[in-house]
Amino acid sequence: MLATSPATQDAPMVVSTINVDELLKSTGRSIQVDKEVPLTLDVGNLTAFDMVPVEMATLGQGKARDAYLLKLTRENTQLLFNSLFSLPTSTVEKVKCVQLPAPTTKLPREKPIPKPKLPTKWEAFAKSKGILKKKRGRMLYDEVAEEWKPRFGYNKAGGDKEQNWVVEVPGNGDPYKDWLGDKEDKTKEKVAKNEFQRLQNISKQIKVQSESINQTVKQANISTASLGKFQEKSKDEKKAKAKGKHKKFDPVSGNTASEKEKSLALINKIASGGVSVNKEKAANKELGATIKRSREAERENRTNKRRSKMGVKAQTNHFDMKKREVSGPGKERKKRHQI
Repeated sequence: MLATSPATQDAPMVVSTINVDELLKSTGRSIQVDKEVPLTLDVGNLTAFDMVPVEMATLGQGKARDAYLLKLTRENTQLLFNSLFSLPTSTVEKVKCVQLPAPTTKLPREKPIPKPKLPTKWEAFAKSKGILKKKRGRMLYDEVAEEWKPRFGYNKAGGDKEQNWVVEVPGNGDPYKDWLGDKEDKTKEKVAKNEFQRLQNISKQIKVQSESINQTVKQANISTASLGKFQEKSKDEKKAKAKGKHKKFDPVSGNTASEKEKSLALINKIASGGVSVNKEKAANKELGATIKRSREAERENRTNKRRSKMGVKAQTNHFDMKKREVSGPGKERKKRHQI
């Protein structure tokens, strides 16, 4: 281990060395720690877990307890540092560093995972057309000046007005038109269009974020028993409304005028023939009831025919035997005769 002090103009940098073995020997401690149950180490998070339970008799009380816990902590920390020194090292700016492995303990997030941003119009169009983003070079060759110049900014290629004092007029173009001014106007229109689209994308992102925030606040208000009635509201927050249909019922006692009016209106509607009746549905319903009655009558006739074939005397004996088997006193009397 090296300890260095900063160098100044008057005094040069002083480097002093510390012998780790002599330091451990003077304190009576060693870097070798033996444990029956090995620690569960997570070097990626710089944590160590000792799963061995501590017995109360060994723990003790007062100073003995503090000394035991301090010793246990030092040994576990020493094992963690031993695992760190076993990792491959590298020197960065004259400092010895180690590359930590990936952590094995999953820690919970403090905040939810951020949602992906909505793509801009150009990003959506490029994805649909399969256009890949390519980074263009910063320098561009200027044919007039015959040298390489920046693509944008000060002294850009083709940006010198003294060099661009001539504009080629199309064959069917107006020779008296200001073609130089028209070129500058088109450039300004392109810049204004790009700025407008940039502001549109920003407003779209803000709108989506505000909608998600409002939805979260609304859900939090609805989750309470009072639907947010007794909660403090922000400046522009609206009152939470309960979803679903709310049916109003008339009072069962008190003024019966409204009930009387409804009954009279229903009677007048039926008397005037204003009630529409589904004749096909009514006929099918009556047909189904008729079929059901005929089946029940047929089932009853079959039962009567079966009884008539058995005869009156056989039916009587049959039912008498059933009664004797079911009734309790008859069974007890039968047992007494057998004894």
